[in-house]
Amino acid sequence: MDNEQPVWPPTPNHHDHQQHHNNHEHHEHHGNHGQHHNDQAQPAPGWPNQANGVETPSVPMPFVAPVDNSFPSFSQPSFSAPVEPPAPAYTPTPESLMPQAVVKVLSPRGLEYAFMTIALFTSAFALSIALLSLVNGQTSFSVLAFPVAALVVSLPVFALLFLRLKKAELANPALRYDPSKRRASQFTQIFSFVIALFTLIGFLTTIFAKISGSFDSSLVKVFLDVLVIEAIAGGLLAYYWIDEHRN
Repeated sequence: MDNEQPVWPPTPNHHDHQQHHNNHEHHEHHGNHGQHHNDQAQPAPGWPNQANGVETPSVPMPFVAPVDNSFPSFSQPSFSAPVEPPAPAYTPTPESLMPQAVVKVLSPRGLEYAFMTIALFTSAFALSIALLSLVNGQTSFSVLAFPVAALVVSLPVFALLFLRLKKAELANPALRYDPSKRRASQFTQIFSFVIALFTLIGFLTTIFAKISGSFDSSLVKVFLDVLVIEAIAGGLLAYYWIDEHRN
């Protein structure tokens, strides 16, 4: 018995087989126990949840139906803008193809109206000097030479142009509205009005000076001078004023 040799590999006996079976059951028991412990660690729905020793309520979320946030589509009314008729085709005329002057020029009749206005002012000025010289007793030839010469030249020129333009106006009434004629007429009215206005101012100044004793000349001569100037300037203003408003 003492000389028995050990057998390799050793033959498992009944005791070892029982020990292995017990170990296997022990591991399965611990595995089931761990699984049971994990199932108990997860709280059931609707029950308090314990996390780190603090109970927090766990309320199941209610069922919320999906909400349709889309707005109903409405068809926009269509408005048609009014269609304008096409513009007529531009057809150039011979007048539009002619070059236009950059600087405004007088018409042929307008130039004659300008000449007549110059002759009129020259004649009125010469007549005023001649009459004023006669009223103040200056009848020498040296004093009357210039106004008489101016009258001899300018008065016939004015008369010729005046009759010519009046004849043209009777033949063509549209000449009464010629811009050059209107411009010359209005300039004559303005100039005559200024002369008549300042003549009256000068006459009143002379009367005040006479009352204060600073004017020694005769007021009769002053009055006659004013009468001559007012007659000529007032006559021109009255004629062109009436002619302007008649047209």
